[in-house]
Amino acid sequence: MENMLSSLFILLITTLTLPSYAQSVPCAKFKFGVTSSAPVNGYKKCIDLPVLSSALHYSYDPSVETLEIAYRHPGMGPSSSSKWVAWAINPTAKGMVGAQCLVAYSRPNDGSITAYTSPITSYGTTLEKGELSFNVTGLKAELINDEIIIYATIKVPNNGTTLNQLWQEGPLAKGETVEQHLLSGPNVRTMASLNLLSGALAPGRDLVSSLRNVHGIINVISWGILMPLGSLIARHMKAIIPSADPAWFYLHVGCQLTAYLIGVAGWVTGLKMSSGTHALLHLLHRWIGISLFCMATLQVSALFLRPHKDHQYRFYWNKFHHTVGHLTIFFGIFNILQGFKILMPATVWMVAYLFVVLAYVIADITLEVIVCRKKQSQVSEQ
Repeated sequence: MENMLSSLFILLITTLTLPSYAQSVPCAKFKFGVTSSAPVNGYKKCIDLPVLSSALHYSYDPSVETLEIAYRHPGMGPSSSSKWVAWAINPTAKGMVGAQCLVAYSRPNDGSITAYTSPITSYGTTLEKGELSFNVTGLKAELINDEIIIYATIKVPNNGTTLNQLWQEGPLAKGETVEQHLLSGPNVRTMASLNLLSGALAPGRDLVSSLRNVHGIINVISWGILMPLGSLIARHMKAIIPSADPAWFYLHVGCQLTAYLIGVAGWVTGLKMSSGTHALLHLLHRWIGISLFCMATLQVSALFLRPHKDHQYRFYWNKFHHTVGHLTIFFGIFNILQGFKILMPATVWMVAYLFVVLAYVIADITLEVIVCRKKQSQVSEQ
């Protein structure tokens, strides 16, 4: 057991590697040059957006319901000509569907910059050109110092002072075909409500993003915390405290049943996300999750079908129960690591779980030493 948990601890360190993103100049320090397409008087406000290192500069005139914007996106130099960027407003919801996009990319053949509008009507969009639900004028884009900057003047929908904005980047295939952006990490956190008067941002979430978070939290508690705890109780409590029999058994069963029931809820949220566009994503994580659910169901079923202690098949049942249990714990924690790589939450959450696994490793090794010494002491007394 200690070898398995030690391996998991090493696995946690080696698998939590995050991709790096190009950094843009903070918006307050950025100066539009004389060669840029920015208005001569610049913009009244600017915001450093929370992910993808992007920035939004804007001027809002409520008297004429007009918004002038310059959206800056870094990492778009000649070596990144196979990417597209977009900034959007969603007048009807906080999610992706319904967003009205300004799209730009550098054409691979000659390096010229293309900018156009695209309304999003489904999650499977490829950002086809189309008219938006509000008026857009002066749309253009340019490449300056490794950044694509999109400029436009927008007739603010419903003259609202709070906008649901989105921003994004994704791959550009040969033939200038826009392909789907990543559905993990920072790319699923590119939504925020913008107060045009104050410049304040409020994070926005759609249903899928909320389900991802719920799915992740539930499964960390179930497969990543309760399951290993129940295993430690079964392995060491009886040996260290003989008087705890059969209390250790009920603690073990209660812990594992609770973990299983919570895990079922996590599995259901995973199924909810495994539809439509999301069905073919993160296949390794998905199939391990299905396998975990099957193994845990076997464990729960075996609990009610276990032979009596003196039965001739009890030895084989124990081997089966222990083997499937260890596999469930191993793949449960492994799949949680895969989930961290997919969601890319704040570093503090990954570090916190790292310490949870480390605590289990230390506890398991310590208890194993105590049990071994107790057995040696009993042998020597005999």
